[in-house]
Amino acid sequence: MNSLRGGALGAQEGAGRVVGGRYRLVGEVGSGGFGRVWRAYDESLDVEVAVKEMWLPHQAAAVSGAEHRERVLRAAREARNAAKLRDHPHIVAVHDVAVEDGTPWIVMSLVEGQSLAELLRTDRPLPAPRTADVAAALLKALKAAHAAGIVHRDLKPANVMLTDDGQVLLTDFGIAVHETDTRLTTTGGVIGSVEYMAPERLQGDRDQAAGDLFSLGATLYEAVEGISPFRRETPAATIAAIALHEPPPMRHAGPVLASLITALLAKNPADRPTIDSTLAVLRAGAPTITAAGPVAPHSHGPSPILAAPTDTAAPVSGAARAGRLITGSCFLVMGLGIVGFCCSMLIRNGGHPVVISISPGAAALAALLLGLAAMFYRWTGSGKPPFRTVGRAFLPVFLPLTLTWEVWNAMLLA
Repeated sequence: MNSLRGGALGAQEGAGRVVGGRYRLVGEVGSGGFGRVWRAYDESLDVEVAVKEMWLPHQAAAVSGAEHRERVLRAAREARNAAKLRDHPHIVAVHDVAVEDGTPWIVMSLVEGQSLAELLRTDRPLPAPRTADVAAALLKALKAAHAAGIVHRDLKPANVMLTDDGQVLLTDFGIAVHETDTRLTTTGGVIGSVEYMAPERLQGDRDQAAGDLFSLGATLYEAVEGISPFRRETPAATIAAIALHEPPPMRHAGPVLASLITALLAKNPADRPTIDSTLAVLRAGAPTITAAGPVAPHSHGPSPILAAPTDTAAPVSGAARAGRLITGSCFLVMGLGIVGFCCSMLIRNGGHPVVISISPGAAALAALLLGLAAMFYRWTGSGKPPFRTVGRAFLPVFLPLTLTWEVWNAMLLA
């Protein structure tokens, strides 16, 4: 669905109707291929809700009884699947379902906000940090769904709600499939939005959790870059792009997010990372991830494998690299300055008893500064600084300096 949000509503056909004996329709707030969403008032609980009306396209002059029954079954399945996840903080809660005159109505929480698709149509793409937040929320929602044996099958920007208070919610489980469900498809094809479908789904393979991850990758790509990675002028060209072509290089995602999205968009589902490994990448900021093999929606497979972060895994921009070199050079100059100052004092003033107590401190400070210089010189990737470089450089600098100054001072005092 395009939206579950509240907004300005005019006089619309159907407003005022009471559904299920308690939900009075106020006005339409969104529509999509399988129905429309109404803002409604629950007269029993005295609260506002969203009610989704499942409907057949108006252009279908004659609808078979089998197809109509399929729509009713799909609505019941959405209510059943979403109800299992109603307490998850990143999934729109479903509260009730009613069937009137052969039309199913699904009652949900009313979300004040807009869909990601609406935001992208009216505003600029999301910044990379906000996209990462959206990714984390959707991954947690998918993890809960997959753990319950549910594959969403239609994750796309139109089904991602961004609330006015900053929440990220996954909605529209209308074509989701549970491991115990009978498979439902539209006549002559598969259900869903083609440009976000995984290649294996387009080939008619059984729906798996990995397919949702591909759809997530396509959604995140569009969120941060502002364009759908595989959308073409015709459905056939779009399908060919998904199956055969790589998406255009990302310009706004940054190395960590770009690495994550690229992994999610792997053509082979076995090459896509697990949800846990992807969440670990977002938490740690690691630049690369690896797959841990396909995981069925209901399985609790082995722990995901996370590629060890390396300094060279994802190169940083030239400006960032130059800044690190400059910072390292400043530490180097300060460290060498302390060494030069102490040596010059011994040369000019000769030995002094106080040097015995001062030289270890001066040597320690010089060792620390030179170690920091080495760390910034060696920090070439997008991960965390190689802090261990400072520790490895400390003793090789500290001990020779301290020994040299102590012996030199003792010889001058002799």
